[in-house]
Amino acid sequence: MDHTTGAILVFGAIAVGAVIMFLLEQRAAAKRKEARGGREIDVANLIAFGSAAGEGEKTHK
Repeated sequence: MDHTTGAILVFGAIAVGAVIMFLLEQRAAAKRKEARGGREIDVANLIAFGSAAGEGEKTHK
């Protein structure tokens, strides 16, 4: 096996690993969204309003 074949195999393994990690993250994100009842929570709202943003409230009581 020469250097070119080895490089192709290593790059291919890295690419396959990245695709697998991406798919696992997408599946986990879908599970988290389903657990929230299909609602999407904006991260900016979580920073500004804390856990109340997850409940759909955007003002503090």
